[in-house]
Amino acid sequence: MTVQWFPGHMAKALRLIEAQLKQVDCVIECRDARAPLSTRNPVLDRKLGDKPRLIILTKKDLAEPNQSKQWMNQLEAEGNIVVLVDSLQDNLKKVLVPKIEECLIPKREREKKRGMKRRKDRALIVGVPNVGKSTIINQLASKKVASVENRPGVTQALKLIQINQNLELVDTPGVLWPKFESKEMGLHCALIGSVKHTGYNLEQVVNYAYDTLHNRFGDVESHVFFNQIASDKGLLSSGGDIEMEHVQRLFLQDIQNGKYGLITWDRL
Repeated sequence: MTVQWFPGHMAKALRLIEAQLKQVDCVIECRDARAPLSTRNPVLDRKLGDKPRLIILTKKDLAEPNQSKQWMNQLEAEGNIVVLVDSLQDNLKKVLVPKIEECLIPKREREKKRGMKRRKDRALIVGVPNVGKSTIINQLASKKVASVENRPGVTQALKLIQINQNLELVDTPGVLWPKFESKEMGLHCALIGSVKHTGYNLEQVVNYAYDTLHNRFGDVESHVFFNQIASDKGLLSSGGDIEMEHVQRLFLQDIQNGKYGLITWDRL
């Protein structure tokens, strides 16, 4: 059983992203700090060329700090500009605008060398579903211009958004890929909430999470652990049976919300 969620609008979005790459000055790629490899956009890796890329690692408040630092070092060594943010707590405009300006230095230098008058900058912003891209856009624009919901697949069309008199963003739908490069990458995207529930087998994802994190649960057998959740949540029937699917969904939700501590699924 594999994780796969690739509705029609994502196929169209990938084509639009590829076409837009020719028309923008830099790319802003939002990745989840809990899965910096699994949430990367492989289209960019193939098509970006020498265009500058700013990688924003979101949800730093849910990721392990030592792993986030290692990932930042790794991504910077690959030639990217990288910043780690908590979209709910950080002043994103103050943090990100200087980083975007850094990305645009090569363009400014080319304009200056050719004696050209400065033209408006355009950046393409991309990210997997539910990575926090809309929150970033709204803070950069200082107003609500993108829908913010804690579920994947909200944005489904390109939008041109004015950030200031010199910068505009091309917002894109959150996209995944027709096929994940590995089983683990698909599981990691499911675990951070980037895959709609119809795109994976719940038991498989939950078992992977439990096996990975079992030492955080007192190293007890899984049936004991889930029985305890059911008891705590009032999900035991009068005969003592567990409403297992409900329990599993609550467990997955608690993982995504940080109840079991900071977790980085992609490890260096």
